[in-house]
Amino acid sequence: MELEGRLCRFLFLYLLAAQRSGAEVTQDNTNPGSDTSYFFYQDQSYPRDCKDILDQCSTKNATGAQVIQPNGYDAPFWIFCSGDWTVIQRRSDSLIDFSRGWDDYRDGFGFINANHWLGNKKLAHLTNQKTYELRIDIGTESGLTGFISYGSFRIIDEFSDYSLVSVGRSNDTLESAVTWCPANTIPGSCNRCIATCADPSGIVDCSNDCGDIQQTCICPPNYLMNGTNCIRQEDCGCYKEGQGVIADGVSYMAADCSERCSCSSGVLTCVSQSCAQDATCKEVNGVRDCICNEGFEGDGLICPSIRINRDCYDIMRYVSTESGEYSITPSGGTDGSFNVHCNMTIDGGGWTVIQRRVLISSRQDFNQDWDTYKSGFGSYSRGFWIGNEQIHHLTNQGDYELRIDMVNQDHSAYYAKYDLFRINAESDKYKMSGLGSFTGTAGYNALSYHHNEYFSTPDRDYDDYSSYHIADNYDSGWWYGYYYYYYYCDLNWMYNDDDVGYWYNPSGSNYLIYTEMKIRPRQTN
Repeated sequence: MELEGRLCRFLFLYLLAAQRSGAEVTQDNTNPGSDTSYFFYQDQSYPRDCKDILDQCSTKNATGAQVIQPNGYDAPFWIFCSGDWTVIQRRSDSLIDFSRGWDDYRDGFGFINANHWLGNKKLAHLTNQKTYELRIDIGTESGLTGFISYGSFRIIDEFSDYSLVSVGRSNDTLESAVTWCPANTIPGSCNRCIATCADPSGIVDCSNDCGDIQQTCICPPNYLMNGTNCIRQEDCGCYKEGQGVIADGVSYMAADCSERCSCSSGVLTCVSQSCAQDATCKEVNGVRDCICNEGFEGDGLICPSIRINRDCYDIMRYVSTESGEYSITPSGGTDGSFNVHCNMTIDGGGWTVIQRRVLISSRQDFNQDWDTYKSGFGSYSRGFWIGNEQIHHLTNQGDYELRIDMVNQDHSAYYAKYDLFRINAESDKYKMSGLGSFTGTAGYNALSYHHNEYFSTPDRDYDDYSSYHIADNYDSGWWYGYYYYYYYCDLNWMYNDDDVGYWYNPSGSNYLIYTEMKIRPRQTN
């Protein structure tokens, strides 16, 4: 077929139950020979056409191969639906020969999802159920596409040679009746909501007024409207490989939150990122983003803690399981937060280190006065005392256990562990008021001799020996009692050339080259 010199490249014929009347077609016994008479068929259980399928389909998408049985037809058969249109013919190449005899055109031929003729017998039953519209989509060798629509279409049965008895717009010439579509568009149903580069989902711009126009030229699949033209979605300014077109003013987040892209005025901006250590990449209320974990707040890239971590055990549970320096805020403290060293490896971790000494040339001097022992001194690498005020607040916010790790001059490592450790406030001279049961490998419960003793320093003598100032004599701060008791345990005494402390051990050397005191909330098995 030629249209004013245009060679037809494809031709599709569609039927649609007319929306205007919606009435069932019935027999007209008063004038059986008129164009308004129809065959009388009994209703079947199958859908009668593609519009029936779409009306029954919860997904509202009937496109594809479907099964129907028009009223009165002897058996259900397969057809191809394009939305609510029933495709009765498709021809886009020469693979199926349309030069056929009467029987083939009566019964139909070809493949319904490719080139085919549905069959005149089926068409007669289809078009005599109700009023149907006919749409013909046309494509030319030069790439033009167009369509022509008729308000009614009906053929009658084989006895009348399947005569075409009803068709709309019969007075128009073919050339004037065809609506030719611009480049990159195809014939389709008018839609008030138009998908554009700025709104690829087509849910924002629903201002298109279809009026009485049912058929128009639309963008084909994977094309979007850009101004007055349809362009490939890859050519839209905010196209993202693997994601499609991102709508203007909308952000896209990669599945692992490693990249955030946003579209603004047709310009796509993508930024690499990583979630904070205390954040998780997840979807909340339909939006994927880095979300701060419980106990933290922020934008997901930075998540400072809003939890008050009272000690290193809280740090291990809520912040990190790595040993190192962290900030804590014991309850009841007047000085707020301070930094501590957390040991997360020994005996289950969660230990707040309160004292450490090591035999090195640049070791910390522990010959300090009362106020210095009160506030703390030193560094983790050279040796330190966390401070009596800090120990008091830590050990009085719950029941704390104490672990002392030691290495003696024989390079034997051992430890002492107590299931309770507590000291009182400065008003009670930081008295060691609580010391629980002893376990460990240290060989002797040496610290028990200092239980219930006050803390003494070289400038404050609170020991039980009236004629002797033990702390001053041994350049140390400790819980001293009677003079000879220091021979059982003194982890802060004067530095010598070959030791840093003392712990009575009947099975080995009493002199120590390494000590570390640490506390954590008492564990229950």
